[in-house]
Amino acid sequence: MYGYETFHDELMQNLINSVHSGLSSHAYIFEGKEGLGVRNAARLFAAALTCRNREIAPCGECPSCKEAKADTNPDIVYVNSGDKKSIGAEKMRALEEDVAIKPFAAERKVYIIEDGALLTEAAQNVFLKTFEEPPEYAVFIIVIENSSLLLETVLSRFTLIHFPCVSDAKVESYIKSKYPDETERVPFLVKYCAGIPGEADKVIENAEFENLRQVSLEKFSALLSHDKKSAFIISKFAEENKDDFSKILDFWLSFSRDIILLQTDADERIINIDKKDELRGFSSQINPERTVKIFGKIVKTQKMLSRYVNIKATAMWLAL
Repeated sequence: MYGYETFHDELMQNLINSVHSGLSSHAYIFEGKEGLGVRNAARLFAAALTCRNREIAPCGECPSCKEAKADTNPDIVYVNSGDKKSIGAEKMRALEEDVAIKPFAAERKVYIIEDGALLTEAAQNVFLKTFEEPPEYAVFIIVIENSSLLLETVLSRFTLIHFPCVSDAKVESYIKSKYPDETERVPFLVKYCAGIPGEADKVIENAEFENLRQVSLEKFSALLSHDKKSAFIISKFAEENKDDFSKILDFWLSFSRDIILLQTDADERIINIDKKDELRGFSSQINPERTVKIFGKIVKTQKMLSRYVNIKATAMWLAL
């Protein structure tokens, strides 16, 4: 849309129309999963806000629009953590000083906070002070996956724009347009993306993805085995692939989910559609109750891993 890769045309057009009519707000939260083009949506909206031809913004022709597209517009300021793990209060104090400086060329000056989840509580409180009496020209956009991570005092002062997952048809169109050579995997990719087009990029551009998924499927039989020796196979596999163990658990979770669906005659909903025959074989080996139990164990393993429990020990616990 307007040269930006976004997936919510109607939503974005409404925001752009608010610029045309002069009814745009001064503070927005753009909430949506990574892979839904939310950052690009913020860039597009910022381009419209700083365009020198408001009635047709973003015109794409004025210096401000061209600079916005190249991420060099001096009136669009990106706020991020840099090389740090969070966005702290000192970053917000620097923003406060910058807000006092008038726009270079546009009527508006836009601040895009690229990962709102990294804002510390102290940073958010400093930001609130900045926002209490902002100059007329300042517009703030916080980009975040989950707005509940922000303080209630921040949420109450901002307009929340939610970017939902898109249809399978839109995901399929995106894949076929961007990756015309990807024909065999399209049905699987559409299911795997679950309404998030950007997930396809992660799969297609990762040469090891398919190999890891296939190996994970082969090891899944050891996970289902009652033989305790299989636990050591799983533990060794996890240790050898410790950098990818989180992804392996994702695969195992999707396999067990698909088996449950196959056991309940909901074949059309499975994700790993290209592995249907293998999964149907697994479904005949175990009863539905045990499949559900395995699913729950994998979920618990993921939680253990998120708490930095030793990978080898976690894998052994799951296998046993």
